[in-house]
This record gives sequence, structure tokens and C-alpha cells, in this order.
Amino acid sequence: MAGRRLHEFVRALRGAGVRISPVEAEEAFRAAALVGYGDRDRFRETLALTLVKSEAERPDFERCFETFFRFEDQERDEGEDGPAGDAGETATPTPPDAEGLSAPAAELAAQSETRLEQTLAQAAAEIDFTAMQVITQQGLFARRLLMNMGMGAVDDEILRLDASARPGDGERAEALRDWRGRVRERAMAHVRRQYDLHGRAHGRALREHSMQAAPFRELREFQQVQILVRRMARRLARSHQRRQKKARRGALDARRTLAASLRYNAVPVQLHWRQRRRTRAKVLVVCDVSSSVRDAARFLLQFLYAMTDVLPRVRSFAFAARFDEVTDDFARYAPDVAVGRILDRVSGSGTDYGTMFKELEATCRGEIDQQTTLIILGDARNNDLPAGERHLADIARRARQVFWLNPEPPSRWNSGDAIMARYLPYCRAARRCGSLNDLRRFTDELLRNLNG
Repeated sequence: MAGRRLHEFVRALRGAGVRISPVEAEEAFRAAALVGYGDRDRFRETLALTLVKSEAERPDFERCFETFFRFEDQERDEGEDGPAGDAGETATPTPPDAEGLSAPAAELAAQSETRLEQTLAQAAAEIDFTAMQVITQQGLFARRLLMNMGMGAVDDEILRLDASARPGDGERAEALRDWRGRVRERAMAHVRRQYDLHGRAHGRALREHSMQAAPFRELREFQQVQILVRRMARRLARSHQRRQKKARRGALDARRTLAASLRYNAVPVQLHWRQRRRTRAKVLVVCDVSSSVRDAARFLLQFLYAMTDVLPRVRSFAFAARFDEVTDDFARYAPDVAVGRILDRVSGSGTDYGTMFKELEATCRGEIDQQTTLIILGDARNNDLPAGERHLADIARRARQVFWLNPEPPSRWNSGDAIMARYLPYCRAARRCGSLNDLRRFTDELLRNLNG
């Protein structure tokens, strides 16, 4: 373990709020050199004994240690037991056909999952992530990480294959480009973790920007994400309440204002406004809680229920193998507890959108009218079952509007067993909802629409 890495770890701890003096840091370095770095538990406890001064600081130390030394630990475990993997992070980059590529590109592209993780770990160890001070530097550091891995040779091969007229080279270029994109996702995930770790020294605002832009599947790594969601919801609610107050006043009624001014010698002392008729909107939310979109559903429901002052009539449903109403779960329990209860009831094999729309129509037939907005969150992957779009068409005909939120990028909305194209004709709008920023933008749009 290089001394530079230990210096970076101490800086990360200081950013997390652990107070460490220069003398204590030097003691930790000497102690680590004495015990060695081979036994992970012994190494961690040695650093904890020299750097942590209270039980209150221990959780911050543990979190920083697990994040900072993740690659080192993973590399050793994989070398002994095979790939450790991280099923919740990114898809496994399946190696493309390396035949005919240049030697550096072929060697990199042919690496197993285990070896690729080791290459990424070695490349990351050469980078000083403490120099990353603003969120816009994440792309630069990810690019630097990929170049350290030798990805420049792969880029050259993609350009060569794209320019080639040989049969099959175009498909090989596309396969190589897809593999490179998946490796880049791995690199970006590591850079985001490093930014959250070291960015603490640069203030809470920068950390929040990072969390808001991160994919939902990565937010489980942030301890403050629940607080952030509530804070974002409160900010948006306050902004909307100001807009509501202004909207209730209505537009200036020129005729009444001029008539009233006659008593003041035509001076418009008293202004009159056209009062707007307010309608009480209803919102129905239906969330796919299968494994692929579970995190997005959890944050959407939490966000909406944090805004009950401006969205008082939210009725929520969840489905995967089965369909059930979950309004009371989120009203009575904390979001994480509610999600666990919901999954126990509705999770199972096979997401069935057709049956969901049929049951939603039967359950809410008497409630859906021109004041109803339906929000659907899901990836539209229907396991080749009947689409049931006629039920959605009937709901859309009676409701005010239907919005669809899809956590996946639009390029994948109709790939594999995804059938977004079957549902889009009945939606007022479809939006990607893959991060808290996407969720905030949609909720703001929804509030404006409901009260516009």
C-alpha cells in the first residue's frame, strides 16, 4: 500500500468529519507499516485505533474505509475465490470477440470479469482522486481512469472497424463499442464514489449535486439520501406554494378596476382580480416494483408523499407478479419499511402490465374522471405477456392525463421484451426518470400542470 494512498484516506476521513492531527496521521502510517496490509481486518483495526477517537466517529470511519479500499479488497478476494461482483451496480461487461484486434486492444477485450476488475483497480490506484473538487470533473477523471486501463487502444480499433468495408466489421465495431460503454459505466460508478468520499471537504452542496445526478441504483451507497429527498421535496413544495398564492390572485380585471377608480377621480387605487376557479386534482400512482425498477419506485413514492401539502390526494399502487394498493403503507411507515412490506405482498416472477391495467381499471373505475392524473413508473418489460393496452386506452379516455416515467434511457424502451411503443399513444408525455434530478424536474412539471 503506497504512502500516497494512506494520505488520501486520511484526507477522506477529514472530509467526513473525523478530526485527525498531523501527529495522529503519522502514527497511523507507522502502525500500518508495522502490521502490514495483507490482513484486511487487522489493517482496518490498526487504522481505527490510531485515527478514531470516539464511538461517534467510528461509523464515518467504517463507511470511508469500505468505500476507499473497496477495489483493493475486491482484487484480493477475486484472486482467491473468483469474481465477487456487484449485481446492483452495473451489468457485467461481456467480452467481445477479440480476434483480429491489435495486441493491446485484444488483450484488454479478452479479459475475464475478474481480470477486468483488477485492471480497473490498478488504474484507479494511479489516480489522485482528492484533486476532484467539482462535480463537472467526474467525466474527466473517468476518462483518465479508462486511459490508464489502456482503453485508448480499444477506441482506435472501433474507429478502424467503423471505417472498414469488410463484411462483419461494422457489427464487430458495434459490439466493441457496447462493451466499452459498459466498462465506462463501471469507471463512472467508481469515480462517483470517490467524488462523494473526497468531495465532503468541498461542502454539502457539492455532495447533493452528485447525489441528485447519480442513477437511482447507486443511491443506496449514500447515507444522507433520505434526508436529501425530503429536503428537495420541501424546496419544491415551497416554490409551488408561492406559485399557487400568485395564481389564486388571478389576472387583473381591467373593467372592474376602471369602474372602481371613478370614485377616486379615475385613479386606480383599488385593483380587482379575476378569481380563478380551483379544482381539486387527484393523482393515481402505479409503480412497477420488480428488481429492475424497484429503486426508482421507492424514491418516486417517497418524493410524492413528502409533498402532501401540495399533493393531498395521492393514491398509490404497486405491482410485479401481483397488483395491490399501497397508499396506507406509505402513510403509516417509513419509506424503507413500506417498501419491504410491499415487496412481501406483490413481488414474484414475471411482471404483467396487462393484468395490472385491467385490475387498475376495475379498482378505480368510479374514481377516474377529468380531474385525475395517472402516473405510471416502469420499464414496460412485460415478459411477452398480453400488453392490455385497451385497458390503458379506456383509462386515458376518462382521465385528465397519463404520464409515464421510465428509468431506462429511451434507446432501450422497446428493446427485448420492453413494449413502450404499445403504451405511448395513450400517454400525454413519457419521461426518463433515472435520477433525483429527473424526478424533481418531472414533479415540478406535474405541479405546474395540475394547477396551471
